[in-house]
Amino acid sequence: MRMKFFERTYLLTFILFLVFLNAAVFALAMYTFHNNIEAAESVCQTEFLSITDAFEKDYQYTGAQSAGLLQATYGKFYKGKNISLKFITDGNVGYSSISESIPVPAENTLSMTRNDGKRYIVISKDVCEGAVTMVYSKDVSYLDKEFTRLCIVFVAGSLAASLLLGVILYFVLRKLYVPLIKLRNATGDIANGNFFVRADDNGDDEVSALARDFNIMADKVSRQITQLKDTADRKQNMLDNLAHEMRTPLTAIHGYAEYICGAKIPDEERVDAAKYIMSESMRLKDISEVLLDSAFIRENGISPKEFSLRGFAYRICNRLNKDARNRGVELLCIAEDSCIYADEPLLDILLSNLIENAVKACKENGTVTVGTKLTENTVKLYVKDTGIGMTQEQLLHITEPFYRTDKSRSRAQGGTGLGLALCKRIAEAHGTSLEFVSEEGKGTVASITFTRLYQNLTTQG
Repeated sequence: MRMKFFERTYLLTFILFLVFLNAAVFALAMYTFHNNIEAAESVCQTEFLSITDAFEKDYQYTGAQSAGLLQATYGKFYKGKNISLKFITDGNVGYSSISESIPVPAENTLSMTRNDGKRYIVISKDVCEGAVTMVYSKDVSYLDKEFTRLCIVFVAGSLAASLLLGVILYFVLRKLYVPLIKLRNATGDIANGNFFVRADDNGDDEVSALARDFNIMADKVSRQITQLKDTADRKQNMLDNLAHEMRTPLTAIHGYAEYICGAKIPDEERVDAAKYIMSESMRLKDISEVLLDSAFIRENGISPKEFSLRGFAYRICNRLNKDARNRGVELLCIAEDSCIYADEPLLDILLSNLIENAVKACKENGTVTVGTKLTENTVKLYVKDTGIGMTQEQLLHITEPFYRTDKSRSRAQGGTGLGLALCKRIAEAHGTSLEFVSEEGKGTVASITFTRLYQNLTTQG
């Protein structure tokens, strides 16, 4: 069974704490034990020097004849004080209360030895001008008992501290991992399709910083998902509209073709049917050409060059002026001279579409004006009409494919509903945007802004 990250962290931290705590406890116990031994050795040396000084004085006072009695007296006296003595004269033991199994250390040295499970400090020294060797022995087994008690106390304290720390560490780590758990839950929600969930990013620690980065990422993903959905919806809507737009002419073409083939009709009606078939075929051709132009711009971009905007605008107005007059609309061009850097053929399509739409929107005796507005760095090309205008709702959708403000009128006039969508793509390909300002019953102004290269101040007629 795999352990969770929280469990692994908790277990590893707790084990490291136990290792270092017990190592510290053991080191402290050994340090205390060695200090106790050094203290005991110091006490024994002090006692031994005191005994040897007293023995030498008594030995000088009583003389060598009473040495045996003096040794026995000292041995018995200090035996009651847990001190054993041994006296050696000329290699012979005169008196001894020390076990024979306890080795005698070298002269004037101290040693620690064990015998019968007990610990002894043993010291030897020549006294009375070398006539007698005194050996001192003291049972210090209490040091081992104190060490054992000390270890028990330290171990008990270590266990209590470990238990307390284990509980505290669990809750502390649990609290620290709450933001990570929330962050994990948030990632799970996003993985399940809830792109609007966000992690708790309150705080100044690394986890909060990670949560903030996660929320930024989630915001971008959410926006991209929304954009992709909107794009997919627009594409699906365009396909639906395209199918609808193509079905009408195809149905008409099929019906008239069937009518021509299967019925005895006068030549005049046959010609009318053929003309209608040609008209609907041209409509399908127009739709396909607009779609191909849009696809070409998307795949290949534009081929910009420098040209005069005034001459360009006058040329297009002259070309479309006849159609405008046939509709009873006056087409005016008041463009000032300025050079721009753009794709002239594509800009021709854009301006022609805007002018044609403006002419169609005008009633008889209406006016369409093509002009420019110059600033220090830009030139705005605009088409203004005195037509029926549009509502704000219509302005929001006017550049959508197949959208018509007046569907019956536009279809009757042969519109594809793709012209302004293509114009929008042409404007975007030039790094600018197509703007519309309109008021119902007062006309519309369509404009596009370019970076101006220079301006010729001479007036051209």
